[in-house]
Amino acid sequence: MSSDSFEQIAAIKANDEKTLKALYQNNYNKVRSFIISNNGTEEDAKDFFQEAYIITWKNIRENKFTPQNGTSLDGYLYTITKNKWMDYLRSNAYKIKKRTHGDLVNICAVRSDNESELESIELMKVCFSQLGENCQKLLTCYYFKKDSLKIIAEKFSWTEATAKNNKYRCIQKLKEIIKNK
Repeated sequence: MSSDSFEQIAAIKANDEKTLKALYQNNYNKVRSFIISNNGTEEDAKDFFQEAYIITWKNIRENKFTPQNGTSLDGYLYTITKNKWMDYLRSNAYKIKKRTHGDLVNICAVRSDNESELESIELMKVCFSQLGENCQKLLTCYYFKKDSLKIIAEKFSWTEATAKNNKYRCIQKLKEIIKNK
């Protein structure tokens, strides 16, 4: 390890504010770019970088990380953030968030610029109540109960392909009802 790396590690262990701030500032934009270019938001970038930053700091203080060269600390911090983000993308939490905010948000986007969020929600409730019972059940299972298409197919005694097609048709009906309001 070079003397610069040794000094940087010693400064981090001593909670040197200048060194910690430099570590943060020198790495955040690279991590931010990675997360945003991989389906993340600005808020995701901040949250995941902060978590990785704290892990890096703790691992240095607990002697769980020893840099091999002058750039390995930056690479270590980046790798922790990248791995945490990729784990999140593979997780059920991300899949549920993506599903809930996907089609349903697009359906609600029909509202005019003058409508408030509350008016839009009320419109959605009224329009949803005008759907047939099967569509209401299917969309409730999928979007609110977070049931998979396989589970929905079993509930309705359909094939999974039928469940997928019926979900699409129900969404189209809901969009049509909203457009006609």
